[in-house]
Amino acid sequence: MRHTTASALFILMFFAFAPQPNASETPSPKLIAVKHHGDWCGSCKKMGSVFTDLRNKFDGQPVLFVTLDLTNVSTRNQSELLASALGLKSVYNQNSGTGFILLIDPTTHKVIKKLTADQDLKMMAKEITAQIKS
Repeated sequence: MRHTTASALFILMFFAFAPQPNASETPSPKLIAVKHHGDWCGSCKKMGSVFTDLRNKFDGQPVLFVTLDLTNVSTRNQSELLASALGLKSVYNQNSGTGFILLIDPTTHKVIKKLTADQDLKMMAKEITAQIKS
């Protein structure tokens, strides 16, 4: 019993005094990809899972993927708050509608590119890659 208690105490102390990740080490995004979505939107349906596929493809890369859901009043209100919290309120206000993805510079909050359902996954990925490499 003493051995188990001592082991548990050692483990607790190890984790209590182990170095914690430093918040300053958290990478900043080089790009923000914002999907304007509505459940009723034909272009959104045409786009299908492209946004999820892009997020998966760029997992671990400095890209922040955000969905603004404009399906109804409640989701629209939450999306407006999210855009405001991210410093993207003016981008949100200037880009009404759904069925597209905006690539935004996280420093200037300016729209770099607008991706639409007319582009396939490969073309969209190429645009994102070009932006994070520049």
